[in-house]
Amino acid sequence: MILIDTTPLVALCDARDSRHRVALKDLEALASARLGVCEAVLMEACFHLPSDAQRHRLRAALDQLYIAALPRTDDRGFWLDVLDWLLTYADHQPDWADGCLAVLSGRDASLKVWTYDREFRTTWRRPDGTAIPMAVSRR
Repeated sequence: MILIDTTPLVALCDARDSRHRVALKDLEALASARLGVCEAVLMEACFHLPSDAQRHRLRAALDQLYIAALPRTDDRGFWLDVLDWLLTYADHQPDWADGCLAVLSGRDASLKVWTYDREFRTTWRRPDGTAIPMAVSRR
């Protein structure tokens, strides 16, 4: 499964976003993959997509692309793991969604992350220190 980060999700839903065309190309390349999103990413996307039209496009994307809601992540153990991860990378000021993606990736080695944030390639690691696999290789 491909975990979608906020940047590509927002780019897919906002034609004015500088990465909109890239996101559409990447989506086409990932057409056969199962896609998933966690609640933290969805919350960030809503923040960056405040208009009714943008949120309609977000809803349509979630529905039409069959983007799965990731398994429940509201258990205490998950929260504590994310907080530990955030503390590990505190010098780089990661946000909650970054931590959720890193921890989820660490809990299931088959998950890849679709993001345009360079920190996932250069800085962030899974809780065990291994690289977070990327769904798209450029950017």
